[in-house]
Amino acid sequence: MSSTATRKSSYCHTKWGAAILEWSDQTIFRLEFVGLGPYPYPASFKSDPQGQKVCNALLKGQPGYFLAPQGTAFQKAVWQALLSIPHGELRSYQEIAQAIGRPQSVRAVANAIGANPICVLIPCHRVIRSDGSIGGYSSGLAIKRQLLVREGHTQFAEPV
Repeated sequence: MSSTATRKSSYCHTKWGAAILEWSDQTIFRLEFVGLGPYPYPASFKSDPQGQKVCNALLKGQPGYFLAPQGTAFQKAVWQALLSIPHGELRSYQEIAQAIGRPQSVRAVANAIGANPICVLIPCHRVIRSDGSIGGYSSGLAIKRQLLVREGHTQFAEPV
């Protein structure tokens, strides 16, 4: 990222709901749904045209954007492991813990996944519980289900 680049923040619309986007030039720092978690739905939601253009390009998979989530080294290792989950496939929290060489850290892995600041693009929605149940999602289970259905997953076990 160039030292002259200005970090921008705006709301944008997605097919799953409103989101907040933070970016600078081609670097993406945050794309999170609003309404749950740390970003309540704003009283006066207005999409910024420039931010909406970037959001649309990201969600269409257009190349040229660099993901730069801010977090601890552990969180970044977890988020990197999420990037290796192919579209349409699922992993368990335990499998992610094993993938980063920390098989005893399942709870910490789940917390890092919940702190993922770049939803959809860093596919935390592709992680479910070992028992086959859907698990959690920082933006709510309705959005997680929508994202998984889009990838062909429609059946989930009831939590044990």
